[in-house]
Amino acid sequence: MDTMAIIIACGKEEEIAPGTEAAFLTLGNRPMIAHSLRVLELSAEIDSVVLVVSKERVESAVQVIKRYGCTKVCGVVVGGVNRLSSLRTVFSKIKTEPSVVVVHEASRPFISQTVLAETVKCAKRYGCAIAAHKLPDAVKVAPKGMRVADTLDRNTAWVAQTPQVFKASVLKKIIDPQTRGVKIVDDESEFIDASSEVHMVESGSANIKIRARADLGIATALMNAQLTDVESNSPRLGFSGR
Repeated sequence: MDTMAIIIACGKEEEIAPGTEAAFLTLGNRPMIAHSLRVLELSAEIDSVVLVVSKERVESAVQVIKRYGCTKVCGVVVGGVNRLSSLRTVFSKIKTEPSVVVVHEASRPFISQTVLAETVKCAKRYGCAIAAHKLPDAVKVAPKGMRVADTLDRNTAWVAQTPQVFKASVLKKIIDPQTRGVKIVDDESEFIDASSEVHMVESGSANIKIRARADLGIATALMNAQLTDVESNSPRLGFSGR
């Protein structure tokens, strides 16, 4: 069962600075995108990788691939106006369709081998699996302004993260151009039909997304404290191209 990973690396994080693409910021001693590429490169679960970047970053992406010896990368695709169009573009360009697709954001550099393997395993069984973190506190729901409309019990609410893994047949239904009313921001699993099940995999609070300067500071602290998964991102491990 061939598994292809798609790394979304074309989003701009305006909270860091206008026009900033977090995937190409330096984290530790390498570009942020290289951390995720390294995990996928070492994973026995992943057969191929496609990078989705902005038009301006194609050459930078190619240089990262070469510098860090990412042999599983089979293509660099220019992203569309949104995540949905980017995924459609990837599927329109691949020659051999995989059985399983991993979608991961480059702005989440602390993906671990353990979580990656478990999400792939569960997606093969259920149709879809997403990395997520269970919130230990009660969650207030306030759809309009600051007025609380509902309170969720503690340990019942989860924060959806990536990787998100799908059987290719499931993901294709979501991104099909004929599908109406779908607007994907960062959670495709919302649109899984009743024939499949979304299974969550606990990924921990360290699987953060770099959106703002404060997040970048936290990520740097995690790197310095060596709190990341030893199998994936620990600074103690070598990586070709340093």
